[in-house]
Amino acid sequence: MIKLSNNTVGVMEFTSFKKKENVTDDALLTAVLQFESSFLATQKGIVSHCLVRNFNNEYANVLFAENMESLKQLEKTMHSNEAVQTFFDMVQEDSVTMNFNHIEKKNFKIPANFSCIEYGTFSLKNETDFKNLLTVSETIEKEYLENFKNTQAHFIGTIEKGRYSEVTFGTTLGKTKEICFGYTNNPICMPLLEMADESTMQLDFWYLIA
Repeated sequence: MIKLSNNTVGVMEFTSFKKKENVTDDALLTAVLQFESSFLATQKGIVSHCLVRNFNNEYANVLFAENMESLKQLEKTMHSNEAVQTFFDMVQEDSVTMNFNHIEKKNFKIPANFSCIEYGTFSLKNETDFKNLLTVSETIEKEYLENFKNTQAHFIGTIEKGRYSEVTFGTTLGKTKEICFGYTNNPICMPLLEMADESTMQLDFWYLIA
């Protein structure tokens, strides 16, 4: 994991993938660390980066930037960098799913200590409920999530019009999962679940490895 500054972030790129069968975990970790030190560390507007993994042997490249312009500039320069290409060559191309999440929270900063990320995506049953979604999210934070020392940070993200993400940073994977699954039995959290189109909901838990 690399944290380049304590600046606020406006965008999170979440790109999940599988590594090629002939690539070892050690080789992937080495490539990611080189990707961070020789490329990301030199890019303006990039605040933090980490690599996470889930229980399905999938990985996710998680990148935090001050704004979308910083990520666009990154894309323009990455293909000429050797460390970037080494990392990308280890990825199974047809497994890649990339989401850009505009963070719907003012002055959001990456928490100092976390070991896992809960990443869920969904569409709303009614698009006019977006403002209500943010209000409900704030209530969940104050009246539910902040009751647990495990919770390090939380936000709602906009992926595209009509599609959103809910992201929680936790201290441990087990406790983060327990808190998340507690939504279904908590009246404070139920309004969010009721607004979401159940058929579009995708949820997974990812633990920090680099």
